[in-house]
Amino acid sequence: MIKIKNLYKKFDDLVALDHVDFEVNNGEVVAIIGPSGSGKSTLLRCLNLLEKPDDGFIEIGDVKFDAKNYKSRDVKLLRQQTAMVFQHYNLFKNKTVLQNVTEALILNKKMKVREANEAALKLLEKVNISEKADKYPVTLSGGQQQRVAIARALAVNPYAILLDEPTSALDPELVSEVLEVIRAIAHKDTTMIIVTHEMKFAREVADKVIFMVNGNIVERGTSKEIFDSPKNDRTRQFLKQILSDRKEGDS
Repeated sequence: MIKIKNLYKKFDDLVALDHVDFEVNNGEVVAIIGPSGSGKSTLLRCLNLLEKPDDGFIEIGDVKFDAKNYKSRDVKLLRQQTAMVFQHYNLFKNKTVLQNVTEALILNKKMKVREANEAALKLLEKVNISEKADKYPVTLSGGQQQRVAIARALAVNPYAILLDEPTSALDPELVSEVLEVIRAIAHKDTTMIIVTHEMKFAREVADKVIFMVNGNIVERGTSKEIFDSPKNDRTRQFLKQILSDRKEGDS
């Protein structure tokens, strides 16, 4: 289980996270939605300490982290519990697709090269890009690069995968191929927290949905509850606006 208690983060005078609490059960997929600047990505980055929270507690699996009282070892242990998939892929440009995936297996899992290659190829098959194993990232489309990034995240066998707007940097025609891969992974009881603007995808894939505004969780519930009968006026306003924008874009 993932437990977040009283998480607080401030950038200068801006409160990015205002004492946030939530839980994620093992195998659940949670989608975090909300307007830009609401703290969604900051929350995700705090979970693996890319951003250090100013206060609060994070518990992921058996690892606990106190933002006011921790050691460097605690940081390392917490980061090992998750793998991050970023908006802009963050692949190693000087390494092949296969090497991008084997890197963590060799360095972190201490696998031998042959064993790492075999494991990496299986992961690349899972995200439907094994035929590009010997190519370099620069030769791939954005959707292909993001699928490699997902394979790399799966390689370390984390407790949870954190995805920060995984399709926002993609051309529209490439979005569906990445969402399809994430959808397939989500159906295999992988714990995932996804920050996304893809409402249809969130509705289909997420077990729970969190709606954030101004660093606060305004509403939370099952996907059906949030999308079919939101209780908060701000949630209703957001969904009405973003769904109407999608319809206009499709027309």
